[in-house]
Amino acid sequence: MLREFLEDLDKAYESLIKGIMDLSIFDKWGESLGDTYQRLKNKEEKKKIGSVYTPFEVIKFMVDSTLGFEEYKKNPNLKILDPSCGGGFFLVYIYEKLLGYAEKLNIKNPKEHVVNNNIYGMDLDDAALKITILELYKRSGIISKNIVYGDFLFDVKDDFHVIIGNPPYMGHKVLLKDYRERLKENFGDVFYDKGDLSYCFIKKSIESLKDGGKLIFFISRYLLEAQNASGIRNFILNNSSIEKIIDFYGVRVFKNAGIDNIIIYLIKGEKTNIEYFKFLPYYNKHINEIFEDIEKKRSLYTKRVEILKDELSNDGWIFLNSLEKSIIKKIKGVNLCEIAECFQGIITGCDDAFVLTWDEAKELEIEEELLKPWIKGSNIEKFNVIKPDKCLIYSNLIDDEKKFRNALKHVEKYKERLLKRRECQRGVRRWYELQWGRSIDLFEDKKIIFPYKADSNKFTIDTGSYFSADVYGLKILGLYKSLYTYEFLVGILNSSLYKFYIKTHLKKLGDNLYEYYPYNILRIKIPEYIKDVENEVSKGGNANIIDQILREYFKITDKEFNEVKFWISS
Repeated sequence: MLREFLEDLDKAYESLIKGIMDLSIFDKWGESLGDTYQRLKNKEEKKKIGSVYTPFEVIKFMVDSTLGFEEYKKNPNLKILDPSCGGGFFLVYIYEKLLGYAEKLNIKNPKEHVVNNNIYGMDLDDAALKITILELYKRSGIISKNIVYGDFLFDVKDDFHVIIGNPPYMGHKVLLKDYRERLKENFGDVFYDKGDLSYCFIKKSIESLKDGGKLIFFISRYLLEAQNASGIRNFILNNSSIEKIIDFYGVRVFKNAGIDNIIIYLIKGEKTNIEYFKFLPYYNKHINEIFEDIEKKRSLYTKRVEILKDELSNDGWIFLNSLEKSIIKKIKGVNLCEIAECFQGIITGCDDAFVLTWDEAKELEIEEELLKPWIKGSNIEKFNVIKPDKCLIYSNLIDDEKKFRNALKHVEKYKERLLKRRECQRGVRRWYELQWGRSIDLFEDKKIIFPYKADSNKFTIDTGSYFSADVYGLKILGLYKSLYTYEFLVGILNSSLYKFYIKTHLKKLGDNLYEYYPYNILRIKIPEYIKDVENEVSKGGNANIIDQILREYFKITDKEFNEVKFWISS
């Protein structure tokens, strides 16, 4: 029967089948069928279906912190579902754990009981499902009927006691149009704009839990902060309670994947207080040690905060301790969006055509009238712009093709690529123009610029530089030019206090980076004009002196400022 089952696997995985005909080889390799399947599976195919498999340390922590013996003793018929089970990593570990509990309770036929009564799985990857069934068969001798092919979002009706796993992370662009429209129709309150498929999984999971049931997901931390996640944040707060959040805060758990994660624990029931744990990345400890630290409620490798559910806002979930909240409350003023506007840099549509070194431009005799200094995010420092070694052919200035023959001769090398740009195909751009060149005044006039991604606040004043889409500009609105100066603003934004303040609003990325998205920057409060700050910036910008000026202005205590320094260093 097992051999017949194996023969039913898709032909695309014949190489895998040959390896699993003798199940004993996996004991020698120390590798499960799911591991082997995942290792052999095409990387692009994983991306298409949002398949990124969870490290064992994370699986163990999630399961161990959820399924205790006493809970199982109260209800040996706990229904536990992994809604996107893939190769069965969660379910196999759950089986091993519950089998020990069932044997301890002297349940008759414990292997059969656990497979048939406790463990449920679903996925759209048929081959991975069969491997999950094989893994459980290898251990129990039972072929599970609860591991089924299907779309959890539309095919599940049963109520479960526990839903646990790592749902697929997939944005709108990856999904097929018909499926995307179906999701909007059924999950439109949480799936919109640039929302993620995982938000649908959270909503469906909460709806599929029994009263008092638990949801534990390993998921992207964009849930905490992203604009397009406000719908799912609202749904969570209105339909469940948050028990605990483990925030990896830039510690990249997945190798070679640009994903930052949290573990979120939800209960379908009432609970007012929330425990939040944030990893402190500069402690170079193994992940198991950090998880042990969380369980012991210490703070050597993690920061622990307990807040009330009512303190969370749909705009974004920020977890601060009482001292941090005290600092934020002292920062008063007008929202930056009321006195200034942000704009993104230039999108060329083909950097190869328009960006070159100054030496290359000279050698090609590109007309100087078109050449502009080209700034990238890496050129920007606090209070300073590193002189760029590249320039931009600002081709939007071409008013007579005969006057700019050399520039056009160079750009024409890429004409085929340029014509494929959407704006050219729609007839709104000439083939040699920049895709989004913005207004020339934005770059020639005085402004503050900052990189979109950075490890710390890096704001500087600039005039005359042209910059790429990984840089944003900040201009004071006309009505406020008499009330605020760029020197004052840049001094405020580069201060230690505002490093702390701004970072509490930003999306955390891996490698100690933050995403300085204008939506978040423009929400911060700016105090009334302080002449001493402007004077200090004009003299060179001594950070310590600016910090002292702001400490006195906002009445920040020594204890609070020490917290600021600790926060921005972590």
